[in-house]
Amino acid sequence: MINKLVVENISFSYKKNNVLNNVSFTCGNGVVALLGNNGAGKTTLINLLTGLKKPSSGKITLNDIDLINTKEYPTNLVGYLPQEFEIYDNITGYDFLSYVYDVKCLDSKSKKRELDTVIDKFNLTSIINKKFRTYSGGFKRRLGIAQAVLGNPKLVIVDEPTVGLDPEQRVEFRNYLSEISDNAITIISTHLIEDVEVFSNKILILKDKHISYDGTVDQIIEESRQNIYTAELPLNDFLKIKNRLNIIEQKRINSENIKIHYIGNKEVDFASYREREISLENAYIYFQKK
Repeated sequence: MINKLVVENISFSYKKNNVLNNVSFTCGNGVVALLGNNGAGKTTLINLLTGLKKPSSGKITLNDIDLINTKEYPTNLVGYLPQEFEIYDNITGYDFLSYVYDVKCLDSKSKKRELDTVIDKFNLTSIINKKFRTYSGGFKRRLGIAQAVLGNPKLVIVDEPTVGLDPEQRVEFRNYLSEISDNAITIISTHLIEDVEVFSNKILILKDKHISYDGTVDQIIEESRQNIYTAELPLNDFLKIKNRLNIIEQKRINSENIKIHYIGNKEVDFASYREREISLENAYIYFQKK
């Protein structure tokens, strides 16, 4: 099934502080990367999508279901894993999944089969009957994503998916999210570009209280490439001119030379060129700085 999330002119204010202003976007199945600096409003937007807050104005629909004005929020259609995922220490993983299943009002006849399926999928068998306080960070995140996808929701939202995980666990978790996105809209809010660079179908950048970019990875890289220049020069020369440049990235080539990506025109007093390969992180920083 192809799912559709439509956000139309959403605004939100906290007391007298305007946090979001006329935010609009549409997305379907696949991984949607929600990017933005700290304080950009990512968490507020997530709270609006998950029904934890109500906007000052605007509309949110999921498969034509109104997520704002509905009498009861459709918990069976939306899964959510917050950045800080914690439950009571003395609850077992199995009891917690059982509780979430009931809260979502899912089919009681299929409960054991559905629980066994997610336990197996996320490799939780060895710890599922142990108390939460004994779980490592990796197992906590696995339990967190397992509860989010119970019932095969149409929208899955994950805030900082790989926080606290080691490199191997991060790769494994990204693969989980990619699989889930085949049949669901999967929104990932993160400040780690590598979490979304490989699998993202769509990039949303929150800046200045609204969506400043909405497009694919290829589109954002191509658009930024036209304005990003690269130079390789001696470190001493770089130190003399660095304050004149709007630098995106700098890397030491060796003890004497440095390579830089910078925004601007080519009218500088050293040789520069356009890099053929620009990373998503380069493109993201460009859109934040321009």
